[in-house]
Amino acid sequence: MRRFLVKFFIFLMFVSGVVQLKLFDVSWEIFRVVQPLHIAFSLLVMLFFMSSFIYKHIRRYYFVKKTNSVDGWILLVSFVFMVFSGLYLLFIGNRGGDTLGVLSFNIHLFGSFVLMLFFLWHITAPMKQNREPLALVAALFLLYPSISQSKITELSNLEITKNSAKSYHSEDWTNSAKCKSCHSEIFEQWSNSNHKHIAGSNPYYMVMETLAGEVEGEEFRKWCMGCHNPSALSVGLGKSTHAMDGNFVSNEHFEKGAKTLLKDFKEQGNFRLEEGVSCITCHQITDANSSGNASYKLSLDRKKYAFEDSKSALGNWFSEKLINSNPTAHKESYSKEIYKESRYCASCHDESHPQNGIKIVSTFQEWEKSPFNNPNDKTKHKSCIDCHMTNLKDGKFAPLRGTSTDGGATKEDVKVHYFAGSNHFLSGLRDKAQEEQTLQLLRTSAKLDVALKDGVLEVGVENVGAGHHLPTGVADFRELWLDIEVKDREDKLIFSSGKLKSDGNIEDGSRLFQKVFGDENHKPVGLLFWKYKTLLSDTRIPVGERRVEKFTLDKGTKYPIQVSAKLNFRIYPQWVTDAVRKVFPVLSDPNIVELLRVEKELK
Repeated sequence: MRRFLVKFFIFLMFVSGVVQLKLFDVSWEIFRVVQPLHIAFSLLVMLFFMSSFIYKHIRRYYFVKKTNSVDGWILLVSFVFMVFSGLYLLFIGNRGGDTLGVLSFNIHLFGSFVLMLFFLWHITAPMKQNREPLALVAALFLLYPSISQSKITELSNLEITKNSAKSYHSEDWTNSAKCKSCHSEIFEQWSNSNHKHIAGSNPYYMVMETLAGEVEGEEFRKWCMGCHNPSALSVGLGKSTHAMDGNFVSNEHFEKGAKTLLKDFKEQGNFRLEEGVSCITCHQITDANSSGNASYKLSLDRKKYAFEDSKSALGNWFSEKLINSNPTAHKESYSKEIYKESRYCASCHDESHPQNGIKIVSTFQEWEKSPFNNPNDKTKHKSCIDCHMTNLKDGKFAPLRGTSTDGGATKEDVKVHYFAGSNHFLSGLRDKAQEEQTLQLLRTSAKLDVALKDGVLEVGVENVGAGHHLPTGVADFRELWLDIEVKDREDKLIFSSGKLKSDGNIEDGSRLFQKVFGDENHKPVGLLFWKYKTLLSDTRIPVGERRVEKFTLDKGTKYPIQVSAKLNFRIYPQWVTDAVRKVFPVLSDPNIVELLRVEKELK
C-alpha cells in the first residue's frame, strides 16, 4: 500500500505541475487554484511522507540487499534537484535578473520530465520488455516542455470615459502601495511624480475641478475626472476628494514617498480608494486613441494569483511568492505593446471641449505632424516615452541601466517614472532630484540667439528639442517669455522687457509664447478655460520653427551695447497661484526658471 501511495503522490505532483504548461492551455481560474495546491501538496508530501520513504527504500535495497541501481540513483539526484529548485522558486522567486532563479525555474520545469522518466523506468525494471514504448512517450514529452503558464487573453470590460456608466468597487482597484514590495525604485519615482499627485493632493487641480462644478454643474466634474481621477469615476463618485489628515485637509502635496498612501493601505488595504493616476490606471489600459478626453479602455479584470486579494499578512506573503515563482501572467497583465506608442498618452494629453469639440490641448496632434513622428526611420523617430520617460544626466538623455523589478533582469533603458514634462514646481516640492529631471528636459527644448539690424534688436527662439509646440499642454496657463535688458556703452540701462510687476505678474507688453483663450465675445476666459470659444492669440513655437521677436532701440543709442536675453519659464502665472492660494494658504509661489541666457556685445 505504501508503494502505491508513493507512486500516486509522485504522479499527482507531476500532473499538477504539468497542467500549468501552456501546451495544455488551462483556464486561468483553474491555473490559480492548481498552482498553490501543487506547492502545498508537494511540501506536505515531501516533509511527511517522501523523505521517510526514500530513507527506508535506500536502506533496504542498497545497504541490506546490496542492490545498486543506476536509474535509482539518477532518480534520487533528480528528486533532490526538484526539491531545492522548487524551494528556491517559492521563497526567492524567478524575477528574471537572478541567475539562480532562472536556473531553478528551468531545473524544476525540465527536471520534472526527467524525474518522471526515470521514475517510470525504475519501477518497471521487472518488465523490461515494456520500457521501449515508455521511453518513446517520455521523449515526446521532453521535446515539448514549455514555460509553466496558461495563455493570456486580452480583456477590456471597462471603458472609462466621461460618459462611463459602469461602476466598480474600490477593492477592484489594487492599491499602488502593493506594488512597492517588488518595484521599490519605480514606486519611489512615481510616488513623488505629478501623475501620482494629479487629483486630491494637487491644489491647482482641486480648485479648478471645484470651480468647474460650481459654474457648470456638478456633473461637469466628470470631464476632469476621466484623466485626473479615473478610479473615483469608475466607482460612481461624482467629485474628487481632498487629501485628508484625520478630519483636516492635509498638505499631502509636500509629502514625499507616498507616506499617507502606504499608511492607508496598511490599515485598510484596498477598501480605501486610491485616487489619482495609480499603477493600475496606466498598466491596465488596453486601448487608447486621441479622439477625446480619457479616450481609453481600462480593464480591472486581470489574472490574479491565489490569495492576491487576501487581507491577511500571510496571504499577501504567499501570493507574492506565487507571483515571483512564476511571474509570466503578472508581467503580461501589466505590460502591453500599446504602452510604447504615443497614442497611449494621447487619450489624456489631447483634450477637447466636452460640448463644442474645440481642441483645448493638442499635444499628440502636434507631435503627430512633427519630424519626431517618423516610424520608418528609427534614428529620427521619438515617441512620448523616449523623451518623457528616459533618464537625463548633464542635460542629455542617458538611459538608465538597471532593473524595473527588484532582483529582475538588468535592462539597458529602464523607463523612469518621474514623467518629466513641464511641471517641475509641484514635483519639486517633494523631490528636488525629480524636479531637476524636468528642468533638464525643458532646457533641451530651445535655442536662443540675438542680433542687431539697423537699430532693431532681434531675439530668436528656436524649438529644437520639443516634439510638440513650445510650450504645449495647458499652454494658456504656462508662461514662457523673453526677459531682455540692454545697456549702452556707459553701462546705462536703456531698454528692458519681460520684468515682473510688484504683484508678481509679468509686465504688459512682454513677449510671451502662449495661447490666450477667449469666449464668444472675444474676451479672455481667465480661469474658466472651458469657456473657450475663440482663440485670441497663439504665439507658441511649432516643432523645428524659429520665432524672432524684434525690439526697436532709440535712435540716440550709444553703441556698442550689452544685451542680456533670457528665456524664462513659470509653470503657473502669478494670478492663477493667487487664486489657488485663497483655498490653500500654505502654497508657495512657483519659481521662475531661467532656461537659456545669451549675453552679447553688439555694435
